[in-house]
Amino acid sequence: MGRKWAAEYHDLFAIDDDVQFYAALARQSGPRSLDIGVGTGRLAIPVARAGSTVVGIDSSMELLNIAHGKVSTLGGGIMSRMRLLYGDIRDFSLSREGRFDIAYSAAGAYNRCRTRAEMAHAIACVRDHLRVGGTFAFDLINVSDTMMDGMPRLDGVAPTDDEGEVVRYVAWRPGPKRGDCERLATYERFDSRGRSVERVAEREMLHTFDPSEVAELLQLGGFEDMDRFSDHQGGRVPVGRQTLAVYVCHRGP
Repeated sequence: MGRKWAAEYHDLFAIDDDVQFYAALARQSGPRSLDIGVGTGRLAIPVARAGSTVVGIDSSMELLNIAHGKVSTLGGGIMSRMRLLYGDIRDFSLSREGRFDIAYSAAGAYNRCRTRAEMAHAIACVRDHLRVGGTFAFDLINVSDTMMDGMPRLDGVAPTDDEGEVVRYVAWRPGPKRGDCERLATYERFDSRGRSVERVAEREMLHTFDPSEVAELLQLGGFEDMDRFSDHQGGRVPVGRQTLAVYVCHRGP
């Protein structure tokens, strides 16, 4: 079994720091937000609760179905401020939605751009959907060479509503091209008595980008005032030691 079932476990292992980070940027930027790679709505829902109108896009129907299920349980005020749409984050057009004040993308969604050209086109898509001066914020994961050995490593343990738990292991290995890396995430669910009741795996190919290349692509794509952090608290770690790179910039004229 693969992505369809693993999608049910995504929120259990989410990092909450990014929720506050992107929600704060949305409040500062204006009332219209574009969530690129909205997934299960983990970020979009808090942003909408804070008063923003949010349009979210994702290319996974499994994740969008989970998001729709969450939104359907919310009050009418929040539901009316949210739209969830199917779309490829690397190439989309939302001309009917108008311009946004902020576009954000979390959880390394843009690591799914496999080439420089794909990343450049994705950045151009964002620019086309932002007002002048609008904010573009996103994060990219970095994987060190020492992790690229294909060995499963414990990545977290999360409790479930039935007093059981889900354990996640992640293994990394090099992909076919320079910068490519294959991630295999395995989720094993245990019941309240410690018995294994389900084991699912999710495999995907990602691409890592050098920060200097990202900065160049953003500049060429018409973005200004770029800042880069090593976490969602505004930390700054030397590039070679970063496992996460968080970018914030603004659309130029």
